[in-house]
Amino acid sequence: MDGTKPVLAALIGAVLAGCAAAATPSPDPDLPSPGALVTASPVPTIAPASAARSSPSPTPVSTVAPTTAPTPPAGPLPRTAVVEQDGVRVKLELDRNPMPAGEWTTLTATVRNVGSNVITWFHDGCATTVGTWGEMAAAWRPGIAQAGVGATFKDRALDLAYRSTPLPGPIIDFVPERWAGSGSHGCADLGMSDLIRPGKAIRQRYVWEGHAGLRWGPPPSGPVTLAGTFAYYWRGREEPEGDITDRTIGVELDAWITGGVDDTWLSPPEVVDAALADPAFVAYLETQDLGNGREEILWYRPELGAWEVGVLVWYEFPEPRLHLVLVDPHTGAIRDTVDRPWNEDADGFP
Repeated sequence: MDGTKPVLAALIGAVLAGCAAAATPSPDPDLPSPGALVTASPVPTIAPASAARSSPSPTPVSTVAPTTAPTPPAGPLPRTAVVEQDGVRVKLELDRNPMPAGEWTTLTATVRNVGSNVITWFHDGCATTVGTWGEMAAAWRPGIAQAGVGATFKDRALDLAYRSTPLPGPIIDFVPERWAGSGSHGCADLGMSDLIRPGKAIRQRYVWEGHAGLRWGPPPSGPVTLAGTFAYYWRGREEPEGDITDRTIGVELDAWITGGVDDTWLSPPEVVDAALADPAFVAYLETQDLGNGREEILWYRPELGAWEVGVLVWYEFPEPRLHLVLVDPHTGAIRDTVDRPWNEDADGFP
């Protein structure tokens, strides 16, 4: 991989809208050998819920009987998928399939130039080669309708302005390995290009952290089709005419998740409803200008065996501060109310 070249400024906005976050690429002439395993990093597994530290608050959550968890089909599941297009070979390789909920699983993406001239790869500041994610089939249970500040908080905590209604199923998202475990991340607001010479490859590693996207706790067991996209590219050095956002390569890999949660676990919308059943929490929200210097927090914390629901206030104190209620993932009981400084190392970015 060598050099960068200028690109038309008018294309930058279109490219940035389609690029996913990723690690900085490093050239690697060797594809991973068939069947080779990539060692996954250890993380805490799903922790049992601890005893409630305060009296449970009344919640609108109904009891749901657990259903039998689906099981993977007999026989080995695929760990690799390869697509070749325009002299570009894109390969995904999981370190294991099925993927256990609550544990890290690593995916290696390799983009190799098998043609006779250079490939130009155009990307944003995160330089993701193959952004990979999947959506499970069953949608999250939506909970109950809220009103007033409760409706505003629920919409913002679930990010409904940017998502379909009803809320889609659990998102299984692979993030660049260097950002795994640190919460969300952003990409530099610019466009750049790299060259991949004939016979050369770029290999990157990504991690699924074992929970549903947006830090929404372990997902249920079941199948998920992982979809990877290599974007954007063209052969040669000269930028082609037309819309470069059409120049992508897609690859799919069928995977399974095992050891997931059952129906007795509250869905993320139901967790928000449980928090909003606490009058003290609603009274706090009434004092907050939601959306103005504040982040709505909805995190499952496996080390606590509980959800944190609340508000991160960025600027009104000497340091950013969190006001949270801890919600039991099964009963919706409010275990505790916590007001503390935001700790970037422990909390990650919202």
